[in-house]
Amino acid sequence: MSIIIYLFSAEVWGTVSDWFIVAVTSLTAFYLYKTLKSQQEVQKTQNELFTIESIRFKESIKPILKYTGTTQLMHPGDKTKKILTVEVLNETSSNALNISKIISEKDQIFIPMGFSDTRTHLVKGDAPLLFHFLIDRKGGGFVNFSLSYQDIAGTKYKQGVFCVCDDVGIELHPYLPHMLN
Repeated sequence: MSIIIYLFSAEVWGTVSDWFIVAVTSLTAFYLYKTLKSQQEVQKTQNELFTIESIRFKESIKPILKYTGTTQLMHPGDKTKKILTVEVLNETSSNALNISKIISEKDQIFIPMGFSDTRTHLVKGDAPLLFHFLIDRKGGGFVNFSLSYQDIAGTKYKQGVFCVCDDVGIELHPYLPHMLN
């Protein structure tokens, strides 16, 4: 009998309360680990939701510009040339700010048409911004230009437009706008 008492001696193995403290501490550590793991998953989900909402907000305030072209507004004196006028409208209620005036180093001409030519912003319902290009009928009638602007949050965009203006008609092919750093 003394061997059994010696194997479970309180000085060697501790008392029941000591074992109870070890059990409670182990159980607490286990649930603390599970809680921290759950918090990490929630934090990861919240970061993903923030990224999605950030993209949604940027898209909601991004102006979408519409381009149309005409050669009927002005006629140069030279029969071998024509003036392509590109009208830029904003299709959304989001403001387009700080729109660049010089959009092409090649063939862009500046013809004042009124006070609205000094504007550098565009809102839905505004008169269109007009950009004029001198087209040589013998040269093929291609114009490629880029327009830069920003939204109300200060995000800067650049959008390219490829124009074909020949005897058949006018084709405008805008690229997707991309954000500038």
